[in-house]
Amino acid sequence: MSKSIHFPLFWKFTIAIVMVVTLFGSLNYIFINRALLDLSNTEINRHGNSMARTISNRSIDPILFDDISYLDQMVSDYKKIDEGIAYILIFDKNNNIIAHSYRSKIPIEIIDLNRQLNSNVETINRLVDQDIQGDIIRNFKTPIFNGNLGSVAIGIHEQNFTNSINAINNFFLTMVALFLLLGIIGALLFSWIITLPIKRISNISENLNLNSINISSKEVSFGNEFLLFSKLKNKLKIRDEIDVLNNRFNQMVIRLQKTYEELQYTQASLFQSEKMASLGTLSAGLAHEINNPISGIQNCIRRLEKSPDNIKQNILYLELMGDAVNKIETVVSGLLNFSRKNDFNFKENCLNEKIENVLFLASYELEKSQVTVKKEYKNHNYYVYACGNHIEQVLLNLVLNSIDAINEKKQATTNYFGEIKFNIIEFENDIVFSVSDNGIGISPDKLNSIFDPFFTQKKIKQGTGLGLTVCYSIIEQHGGNITASINSDLGLTISVKLPKKKEQNG
Repeated sequence: MSKSIHFPLFWKFTIAIVMVVTLFGSLNYIFINRALLDLSNTEINRHGNSMARTISNRSIDPILFDDISYLDQMVSDYKKIDEGIAYILIFDKNNNIIAHSYRSKIPIEIIDLNRQLNSNVETINRLVDQDIQGDIIRNFKTPIFNGNLGSVAIGIHEQNFTNSINAINNFFLTMVALFLLLGIIGALLFSWIITLPIKRISNISENLNLNSINISSKEVSFGNEFLLFSKLKNKLKIRDEIDVLNNRFNQMVIRLQKTYEELQYTQASLFQSEKMASLGTLSAGLAHEINNPISGIQNCIRRLEKSPDNIKQNILYLELMGDAVNKIETVVSGLLNFSRKNDFNFKENCLNEKIENVLFLASYELEKSQVTVKKEYKNHNYYVYACGNHIEQVLLNLVLNSIDAINEKKQATTNYFGEIKFNIIEFENDIVFSVSDNGIGISPDKLNSIFDPFFTQKKIKQGTGLGLTVCYSIIEQHGGNITASINSDLGLTISVKLPKKKEQNG
């Protein structure tokens, strides 16, 4: 057998710290730098456009009354107030300069640039500042009174924003270097403190005999290398993880013989443990399904806390919370007995109201995930002959599943905005409603398995795969059907067909 290479704990800590700090430092540097550049660009544009529009609005009356001295004073005041402004030019409707902020001759390239631009359209251009090396001026041109009175051109120095970005980047790099140095020093110290007791524990473990166990806590304590440190700890009655390690190791050794003797009993209990694991799986599914109405209860509680004196609103929220509690009871029964037929309270229900109730209960999750909801159906009531609580349960489950799918897609897609669409189509005897999202979607080969028990592809929230199974069972009890398809956004569309409202006699 080849001799193994001894690799001290210090170097492992050091390498790990250097890699982690370097990796995360580099990633954060890139991210922060890009974010700062985007923020700087947005701020320059916002500032320039805002200033240009303000000056444009304030120039209307002086131009109409031919008060050129006021215009000169105004641009001079703005230039003094904001050091980031390179220049301000005011053109009349014939593109002649009638006021400016320059004390001397106006650079010809600035005049030519703004005369070439359309006076009736807001524009943004960049040009090199001849007076300051390396600086860029961003030129903003805005029409005055839709271009009927002229236009305003304002130049903003980018150098101030660039300097701020560089200062932040330099500070960030300095902090990364400091953390790296402190990490290496900490690696040296902690590896020294941790290594000695571990070595002693290792030596004791190698010579441990189950038939004769007699280990003292002193045998795994600090040696002479930490004599002063140990005395100080004992004097101050300080305990740390090393002390806990000593005590737990001693307790482990004492229990080792007993654990060995109980091994046969543990093996005999293996089958019972497997049964408990199966029960745990069902319990996880129950918790998943109960979480849907709980989300609505949480939203209601937030609204109650926000407006506790609104009696009318509170009565509505309490009713909704009561309905949600009833749903939890129904969910428990549905999850444990989804293959058995349950008693359903069927009556005419307005599908529009059920959708609104579900959107209300899920409003917190929709807002938190920044999901847009679109209702692509006609503005009149659609009635189905169904159990209202169960239909709301189905709708809420589909909405929360869509939110999960959207959140998963957000993890891998930038500049992505989630969207859930509701659609209702009315036929002679049936109503078909669908819930579509532009989330992560599903591969075509797995589409037929989506309603199978315990089938799930969730990553952000580890689902149990019982949600859509329960939906399938509920719709089946209604005499309808539920199907899944991949939509044009490559997300998932769940379509549900239910019977229309029951005809009244006489």
